[in-house]
Amino acid sequence: MNTNRISRWYLLNLAGVGIFCVVMLWLISKFLSSGLYPLASIFIAVVVFFTLVYLRPRLTPFRWMAVGIGIVIIFTLYPILYMFYLSVTNMGSGHLMSKQQAISRLEEQLYLPEDSQTYSWTAYQSSDGEFALWLIAGEGENAGQGLLAIPGEPIEAVEPGTGRVGEPDDKGIPLSIEGYERLDLRQTVPLITRISSLDFGEPPTTVRVSSLQVAAPLVSRYEYDSAEDAIVDLKTNEIYRPIEGTFTSESGEELSPGYIVYIGLRHYKNFLGNSRFREPLLSMLFWNISFAFMSVLVSFAVGLIVTLMFENLPGKRIIRALLIIPWPIPVLVSILIWRSMLHPDLGFVAPILESLVGQSPAWFQDTFWTRFGVIMVNVWLSYPYFYVISAGAIRSIPTEIFDAAVVDGAGAFQKLQHITLPLLLRILMPLLIASFTFNFNNFNVIYVFNFGNPPRPDTIVPMGYTDILISFVYRLAFITSNVTNYGLAAAITVMLFILVGMMVLIQIRFTRLFQEAY
Repeated sequence: MNTNRISRWYLLNLAGVGIFCVVMLWLISKFLSSGLYPLASIFIAVVVFFTLVYLRPRLTPFRWMAVGIGIVIIFTLYPILYMFYLSVTNMGSGHLMSKQQAISRLEEQLYLPEDSQTYSWTAYQSSDGEFALWLIAGEGENAGQGLLAIPGEPIEAVEPGTGRVGEPDDKGIPLSIEGYERLDLRQTVPLITRISSLDFGEPPTTVRVSSLQVAAPLVSRYEYDSAEDAIVDLKTNEIYRPIEGTFTSESGEELSPGYIVYIGLRHYKNFLGNSRFREPLLSMLFWNISFAFMSVLVSFAVGLIVTLMFENLPGKRIIRALLIIPWPIPVLVSILIWRSMLHPDLGFVAPILESLVGQSPAWFQDTFWTRFGVIMVNVWLSYPYFYVISAGAIRSIPTEIFDAAVVDGAGAFQKLQHITLPLLLRILMPLLIASFTFNFNNFNVIYVFNFGNPPRPDTIVPMGYTDILISFVYRLAFITSNVTNYGLAAAITVMLFILVGMMVLIQIRFTRLFQEAY
């Protein structure tokens, strides 16, 4: 009986895994046919994992968390691996798709042969927004012949007044077509963009509108020769061969779009080997570390001072509520408020400082003051957090220690130096390290406050004096359209990932040490 039950459950598992594998393999085949090899690879890993878990009795304990592990593989592990993959490719402007997709895009490009027949046209529209054309040949032996052209249907010669074509007007143009309403010129002009984007007829014979008066049969300009692995220009008969993801002719002319190819460690060499690129980035890295360190240090100091000064005052609940006001306000709103307050023309800080000291810092143009302003805004956003954790940590320190220090004659500063700070750092050090790691990648403050500006002169790619690595990666990948380079951005992100990973390992190491010491 037990044997039969086990066999039944095994068969059910086998059937379930079989259905799952069929669906996943179908999906993987779609990814492979589209050239999405990294995504296909990660789904293959998920299929192998699920198959082993549900068919191997030794892996039965993993079944209850198999779905969660699969989700982690797809949504956590895959982006990390894909980032590493992009860092060794040429992905960027003009190279955003697979080879198959690029070839399909090129073969979709049409042109008008010099000796092709042209037509005058009249548009008709159905109630559901579909279009049809009545074509009249302009030259040649078929001049004056009327043709009905509908997207997805063969172009046919029809006499007006027969079939679904209505009676003609004095120019020989049907007054109506069954299911369609004739459009006059005033109605056609607003729709010309939509109409000109449609192919009327059925391949290989299609017609496309080229102006308000003329329609003509367009043919594919490029054809892919799989035997030669080359693109042939059917208009000029020129041959374009692939060179690092770009189809290029012997004369050096390139076709767009290109496709993604493996280029090795070139981006890492550019990052580490080019002084015009390396030196500004090393300076940016130093500022990045300084920004994170100063933000944590000053925020912690302000939070601790606020804790010590206001903790024992009357009405401390109201004071505490006022002190943590910056915390619940959305970060974006707080930064924009600070930006408007410091604005030289619209803000109120500049007039006050000018009336007091005769001048106001250039918060958005001068490098020093912009960096000072960024840190100041970040301290304003961060100190309530440190105030809360400092207040909680101080309450956890036994009061007997302070009482004993008072008996020994210790003053307030000595108690702070020898008791409060050492015990507080012992408790809060893991949180301080975590906060440093967070601020190392604090994109919001840098970008929203001044977009990483003021700009650095004489750099290979645009970057600013207040850019940190993560904001520079964003600028490189998404903002600077002329030099968009996802591969280089991914390479820098990989190095940033490794650096942050080292910080996390240090945090874990320090956390364990303090737990053991405590």
